[in-house]
Amino acid sequence: MHETILSILPYGINGLALGLNVAIVALALALIWRTVGMLDFGIGAVYLASAYTLWLAKSAGLPLVVGMAVAIAAGVFFSVLNYLVVYRFFIKRNAPLFVLVVVSLSLFVATENFVAAILSAERFYIIDSILLGWTLLGTRLNVAQIAKMAISLITLGAIAMFCLHSRAGLAILAVADNPRLAQGMGIELDRAYIRTFAIAGFIVSLAAIPDVAESGVDPYVAATPLFLALAAIIIGGLGAFKNPVRGAVMLGLAFHLAVWAFASRWQEVIAYSFVMAALIIRPQGLFGGVSTPTRP
Repeated sequence: MHETILSILPYGINGLALGLNVAIVALALALIWRTVGMLDFGIGAVYLASAYTLWLAKSAGLPLVVGMAVAIAAGVFFSVLNYLVVYRFFIKRNAPLFVLVVVSLSLFVATENFVAAILSAERFYIIDSILLGWTLLGTRLNVAQIAKMAISLITLGAIAMFCLHSRAGLAILAVADNPRLAQGMGIELDRAYIRTFAIAGFIVSLAAIPDVAESGVDPYVAATPLFLALAAIIIGGLGAFKNPVRGAVMLGLAFHLAVWAFASRWQEVIAYSFVMAALIIRPQGLFGGVSTPTRP
C-alpha cells in the first residue's frame, strides 16, 4: 500500500500543477462567459501574445522578470483589443452566441497561423538550461511546476478578493448576475466588459508564463490549455466561479493519473472520456450551472 501511494504521488502532484494552471484559464473563460455572454476562444490568441512577448523580451536580452511584466502587459492589451476591435461590434448588435463563438474561434485560428507564417512553427525555448528542482517525498518538482501552483493559488485568491471587495469587481459580479438590473443601477456595461477582458488577459498571461518557461513556445502551444479549460467548465459547471476551478483540478488529476494507470498515449483519451462521462452523469456540470448566458 505504501509503495502504491509513493508511485502515484508524482503523477498526483503533476496533475495538481496542471489542474491549477488550467484553472486560471478556465476562470478567464468563466468570467467572460458569465459577464459578457460569450465563449471566448480568443483567449488562446491572448495566451500566444503573452508567450511570444516573453520569448521576444528574452531574445532582446531583457531580464526574465522584466520580460514577464511585459508579457503580462501584452496579454492585458491584446485581450482588451480583441473586445474593442472585434467583439464589441457583434455584441452591440446582439449577435447570437453561435456567431460570437465562430468569430472568437476564427480569431484564435487566424492568430495561430499568422504566428506560424511570420515566425515559423519551430519551438523556441525561454530557458535553455535544465530548470532548478527539488525532491519532495520522492517526487522531483522543478521551479516552473512550483511557480504554476503558487501563481495559480495566489491569482485565484486575488481575483476573489478583487471581485468581492472592490467597486469594479462588484460591478462585474452584478453584470454577471443580471445585466439588465446592473444597467438600471447605473453600471455601464461597456466599462464592465473592458474590465472583464483586462482581468481575463491578466490571468491568462499568468498561466502562459510558467507553462512556456518550462516547455517552450510555438504557434500551437495555446490549444491544449484552452481546450482543457473548456473541458473544466463543462465538468465543473458555471453555477459559481469556483466550479470551473474544481473541474480543472479534477481534469488535471485525471490527465496525469491516466499515465500512471495506463500509458502516456492514453492521457487525452482518458481525460476527455472523463468529460463525456461527467456530461452523461450530470449534463449541467458536476457542480451545476452550465446554461446559456443572458445579455441585455
